[in-house]
Formats: sequence, C-alpha cells, structure tokens
Amino acid sequence: MTMRSQEQELRQWVQRLAEDPANADNPLLAEFQTLAERHGKLLRQFRKIAKISDRLQTETKEMALQQRQFVLMVSHEFRTPLAIIDSASQMLELEPKLPVSAMPRVGKIRNAVQRMLHLIERCLTNDRLGTAAARPMAFDLAAMLTALAGEVGASACGHRVELHGADRPLPIPGDRDLLAIVFSNLLENAVKYSPNGGTVRVDLSAGEGQVTVRITDEGIGVNAADAARLFDKYFRASNAAGTTGAGLGLHLARCIVDNHGGGISMTSELGRGSAFTVRLPVPRATLPVTATVPVAEEAS
Repeated sequence: MTMRSQEQELRQWVQRLAEDPANADNPLLAEFQTLAERHGKLLRQFRKIAKISDRLQTETKEMALQQRQFVLMVSHEFRTPLAIIDSASQMLELEPKLPVSAMPRVGKIRNAVQRMLHLIERCLTNDRLGTAAARPMAFDLAAMLTALAGEVGASACGHRVELHGADRPLPIPGDRDLLAIVFSNLLENAVKYSPNGGTVRVDLSAGEGQVTVRITDEGIGVNAADAARLFDKYFRASNAAGTTGAGLGLHLARCIVDNHGGGISMTSELGRGSAFTVRLPVPRATLPVTATVPVAEEAS
C-alpha cells in the first residue's frame, strides 16, 4: 500500500466516524480528526522528501558516471603523448652526442612522465574499486613481495630494502594486481619519505588464518593528528609538502585491503619512522604448518 492510498484510507475512515450518529456527541472525535489531519500532513511532507531523495540519488549516479567517463577520457588522451615523450627521452639517453650535463635533465623528464602515468593508473584503480569487487585467484604472495622489493630496491638510490620471511612459497587467494598496488605503494612511500642511507624492512608472516606484511621505514614519520586522517582520500601529511604525491595511494591501499576482508594499520613516531601493517585473511588449509614463515635472505 502506497503512502497516498494510506492517506486516502485514513480520510475515508475519519469521514465514516464523523457521519456515524453514534459519534455525534463524542468529545474525542474532534481530537481524532485533528490528529488524522496532522498525520496526513506528515505523509505529504514525507512524500516530498522521498521525491527529493530520489532526485538527488539519480543526480549523484549521473555525476559518478560522468566522472568515470571523464577519467577514462583523460587517461586515454594522456597516455599516448606521455608514451611519446618517454620514448623520445629514452632515445636521447642513448644519443652519443648528448652532453653529459644534459643527462640529469633527461632523467627528470622520464621521472615526471612516470609520475604522471602512475597518477593515471591510480585514478583508474580508484574508479575500478568504485564499480567492481576484487577478483580473487591464488597467487604466491612471497614471490610477489620478493619481486617488488627487488624492483624498489634497485631504483632506490641510497636506500636499502630488506625482505624477511619470504624464502618459500606462500599461496593466498586475492586479486594479485590490486594487492601489488598496495605493497608497491607502501614500499615506494617508505623509500620516498626516508633519508638517504635509510633501511626499509619488509616482514612476512603467516598463521592463525591470516598473513601479515609489515613494512617499516626510518623516515620522517607523522604526527598523531595527521595519522588519524592518513588513509583519507586526497589527504597528505603536513610534513610531506616537499615530496610529490596526490594523496591517493594510502586511500587506495585501504580500499583494496578492505575489499579483501583484511585490514591495514599504521604506527609512527615523528622524526623516527613509520610501520604499516597489512593483514589478509587466508583459509587455514592454504597456510604453512609453522606459525611464522622463517626469516629469508635480505633482498636489496
């Protein structure tokens, strides 16, 4: 029964009571009519609010669709020229007549291109998380972390990346591509916000129905006020002004981990470094027999 039909039925019932001679001298009839009228007004107001709510929901869906279309369009339009710039920069690096003094400038161009491509990829990932769930498939988390630690360590001049606990396969169910975004972002942040010569440590362990990855750095850390908002979309810590970033990485990391039914947390001491811990649920049947994966050889 709709609200409009309820209101009509109530009015008809009140009308029948008023027309009944037995209620002619009933002192409660007037009060009941007043209450019925108020009830009718509330129903009409509720209908107006419902219409407004429906309209706002429709507009919100349309805006979200337009935003996704815009992101896809911009990403498509930017990737081709960025690829051309990157290719030209690589050719310049191989040019024997290029002055040695120009090499750092070419390197800056390539780094800027990679930052733009990275930002585009994160925007697309954010859009994907809003429209689709994770696609879980079994993959080796230890192998993935080994590869990521090696890649980040190789490109992190003046930093050391140590990996512990990844000396044997650790299969888990999950969306490998999305989880790679999580751990590469945490590793890159650990390096980016650490001083030259700093060590980034990655610890992998498994047991009690979950796997745990802890990434610790010796960086600038964050204060308590910033820590409370660090995973918010577009938020950047107050002491991160001197480094590049869009405030999307940690937000995406939390969304991805949440989509996997896990959790991500952070502890930090200003000026002393931070530690990010990712916990992912894993069926006990897929976990190693031992509670903790043995310490692995250091990877840098």
